[in-house]
Amino acid sequence: MSDAFDNAVTFVLRLEGGYSDSPIDPGGETKFGISKRRYPHLNIRELTQEQATGIYRRDFWDRYRCGEIAYAPLAAHYFSACVNVGPTVAAKALQRAANAMGGCLTVDGIAGSRTMAAANAASDGGLLLNAFFHHLLEHYLGLGYDAYLKGWARRVVAFPKELIG
Repeated sequence: MSDAFDNAVTFVLRLEGGYSDSPIDPGGETKFGISKRRYPHLNIRELTQEQATGIYRRDFWDRYRCGEIAYAPLAAHYFSACVNVGPTVAAKALQRAANAMGGCLTVDGIAGSRTMAAANAASDGGLLLNAFFHHLLEHYLGLGYDAYLKGWARRVVAFPKELIG
């Protein structure tokens, strides 16, 4: 059976797609969700899926503690949010969601041990995930990029089919 990272990265790669160089994308040139803006030293057009997976493991999954989240759909969506909106926004959404479920966290955008413990203490992972979705959607609505809003909303509620059985 695949580990949680393998499933989550497959989910994110499916959402991110291939090469893009849209003039309205603030990330600029991207492939597999890896942007030239964040990785100016990379040849984005020639980036392989294996290289992207390595970047995702090191710079997102491990660094932002995604694997510490026990509820696999939430771990996959938290990882996806770290990639798409950045770790600070993703952590704030997770903290607000955990607080909605009875947690008592400072919403500081740093997903440390207390944030992970609060997320894992939630009595209903599905409700916590829905609260996380709510806070991500609020963020997207406030960005003002109407051209991307429909896609972002779809991304938020996409079901990680990689987690089925």
